[in-house]
Amino acid sequence: MSEAQNLALARQALAALNAHDIDGYLKNLDDSFVHESETLGTLHGHAGARQMLTTMFQAFPDLHFEVEQLMATGDHVISQSLLTGTHKGTFAGIAATNRTVTWGACTVVEVRNGKAIRSRIYADNVSVLRQLGVLPAAQSTAAG
Repeated sequence: MSEAQNLALARQALAALNAHDIDGYLKNLDDSFVHESETLGTLHGHAGARQMLTTMFQAFPDLHFEVEQLMATGDHVISQSLLTGTHKGTFAGIAATNRTVTWGACTVVEVRNGKAIRSRIYADNVSVLRQLGVLPAAQSTAAG
């Protein structure tokens, strides 16, 4: 597939995420799909992706992805996004705090035959944990 086609696939997937349309998102994934992230570990196939999205949408029912940059190179699509959501359910073992949080993430997706076969999310989890009150706020130090 061309890079333009891979970008179109990514845009469809991101639109489904923002619509919280899990079935629409799954249509973009190959049966062999593997997802990796620090918070959820490694998940496999449509069932794993459904589990990931269900967990995220339960934790952040208003979760929104604002794409800051989207690019393709060969069989890979890279998206840099700003995520925003209100913590209304358990996330990474943390009970709901009702806090609105914003964090950055970069996702690298490998595409084959018009379907995503692998994705890896690199997210600013420290920022999320600080905003949820689990980690202390960063302390600034004076330059000396």
